[in-house]
Amino acid sequence: MLGPALTPLFLQLPVNDQRHGLDVLETVTRLDGQASRLLQQAALLHDVGKGGARFSVVDRSLTVFLQAASPRILQSMLAARPSFARRFATYRDHARIGAEKLHALGAHELADIVAEHHAPRPASEMTGRLKRADGRN
Repeated sequence: MLGPALTPLFLQLPVNDQRHGLDVLETVTRLDGQASRLLQQAALLHDVGKGGARFSVVDRSLTVFLQAASPRILQSMLAARPSFARRFATYRDHARIGAEKLHALGAHELADIVAEHHAPRPASEMTGRLKRADGRN
């Protein structure tokens, strides 16, 4: 499904992100029936930009909680811990980072979907379908 150029990107993801991609793929297939190859690839690789963040499940959970409950505490934590702030920036910008990686490999359509998968109103209908499946996982 991914082919020789894209498979290494999936294999470089942490196991929990690989599992998430497989779950999103299953949801896309369930919701869309016969999902296109491009949508299947997007399901597997939409979070490929997170790979360099090295953000643990605890880091992610804490960040999401603090963003919702106390953004001031999160900002203080980011200011006090520069290495955490760098990893957080990668995590926060993962859609752009993943799209850049995919563009570099010539996967331009896939990169466009990945780039906007967190947009409030994606321009692409395919991205909207990916976003719905991702939101259920």
